Amino acid sequence: MSEVIIEQPGVTPITLPLSRPVTHMGRAEDNDVVLVADEVSRHHVKLVIRAGQHVLYDLNSLNGTYVNRQRVVERVLADKDEIWLGSKCRMLFRAGAAPVPKAADGRDSALMQDLNKIRAEMEDVGNSLTMIGRRAKTPAPAGAQGISEADVLKMSRAFRRLDALYKASKLIASDFDLHNRLSAVLDTAIEVMDAQRGFIMLRDEADGSIRVSVAREMGQELHASSPSMGIAGRAAIDGEPVLMANRNHDARFGARESIILQQIHSAMCVPLRVEDRIFGSIYVDTRSTTHAFNQEDLELFASLAAQSAMAIENVQLYERMVATEKKRANLGRFLSPSIVDEIMKEDSVLELGGRKRIVTTVFCDVRGFTPIAERLSPTDLVDMLNEHFTAMTRIIFDNQGTLDKYIGDEIMAVFGSPLSTDDDALRAVKAALAIQARNAELNVERAQDGRPLFDLGIGVATGEAVAGYIGSPERMEFTVVGDKVNTARRLCSLAEPGQVIASEETYQAVKGKVTATPIGTVMLKGKEAPVHAYQVDGLV
Repeated sequence: MSEVIIEQPGVTPITLPLSRPVTHMGRAEDNDVVLVADEVSRHHVKLVIRAGQHVLYDLNSLNGTYVNRQRVVERVLADKDEIWLGSKCRMLFRAGAAPVPKAADGRDSALMQDLNKIRAEMEDVGNSLTMIGRRAKTPAPAGAQGISEADVLKMSRAFRRLDALYKASKLIASDFDLHNRLSAVLDTAIEVMDAQRGFIMLRDEADGSIRVSVAREMGQELHASSPSMGIAGRAAIDGEPVLMANRNHDARFGARESIILQQIHSAMCVPLRVEDRIFGSIYVDTRSTTHAFNQEDLELFASLAAQSAMAIENVQLYERMVATEKKRANLGRFLSPSIVDEIMKEDSVLELGGRKRIVTTVFCDVRGFTPIAERLSPTDLVDMLNEHFTAMTRIIFDNQGTLDKYIGDEIMAVFGSPLSTDDDALRAVKAALAIQARNAELNVERAQDGRPLFDLGIGVATGEAVAGYIGSPERMEFTVVGDKVNTARRLCSLAEPGQVIASEETYQAVKGKVTATPIGTVMLKGKEAPVHAYQVDGLV
């Protein structure tokens, strides 16, 4: 039966069997098919079956009817003709072939295609099924009670296809471990196709290579030159199904020495495909001389593979989602949410290594922490540190900084890595001043609770550093290293309680935007040359 597939913006595509002598289409409610797309007239076209052909008539529509991009008034349709009603409603005519309807998300729905085919087969034998139900509780043998052998064969094929699709549909909601899902897909295919052996090849997303992922009863035959790998590779690369029905009558594969030596009697392979993406293939064969695959088996195998492909893709999507969330969680340990979002957009891989960039580093240290630790119980000490770290980390994130690490009671933060802006130094200084202000507020609460007070010294330095992931592949941390990083830490050690001490480079970057007092030239531990430093008093 001929059909048209109707596609309209924002509406799930429709597959329409053309069984009526005349089918009217348009926006008006009295049409046989009511369309909703813009530019479709109230009564736009009609499809008429005339002498076994389908003829399309335009009904004086405002925006026209086009077949294969040519405006028409009347046209006899041919298979795969593309029809446009205006520029918003597209239709594809399929002459006497089962169409491939689109799913709601735009994918080709193999399941709906096969269910439509099954439905048609069941309708063909519907009268016979009724007779079986009326005359006996169990079906009569082929040829008895008016039931033809052909009817029984059609029923057998239809139910075999239904059973296969039912088993394939269960795979979509099964185990989200890729190896387990692949194993289930292959086992189902071998069972449904009555095969003896098989394997699945998947394309590696990283390098594009195709590798065997799971196999059953293949032994040592999965080397590159084996006939099985050749057949499977062809399906995975070209996207075309391959059938060797009987090696004794197959000119392409049957005469190959390896086929004969391995006693493969019949084999077939189909691609694993979702939309236009081919990401592997699935192969089965048998050595039994009493069983050979045929074209009908290949069609069923392709249907099963289409459903299985979606089941496999679901797992791959799930794994990518888990990997993305792990990456996000890892970045969220030391980056503000907004910076995490920016990095996630780049979809880069976390790997060891770094690169030079200009950053501003901030070190914040609790003065006299050792005596405080001696006076508090471990639980109370941890509670005070967590309160301190939580408040100060929030300030760092609010100023788009990166939390590099906690070092005992010390906080190290970086501004300008992994993302850099023109005001990195200013944001670092603002964060340092805000930390001192917030600590003063917390000290009021601590005094009221009878807890020890925290006095903070902060050092800020700007300059070139190497920023990136440092450590081992098993455990890596994002950090910055360099002379200016060390300078920031030495300035922190120099700072008195409540002070923010900045380097010359930092001061020059924020000059005019802060008030600062020069503290002169200072010698820092580990540095040969003196350093000019400033006490930052506040913002202008």
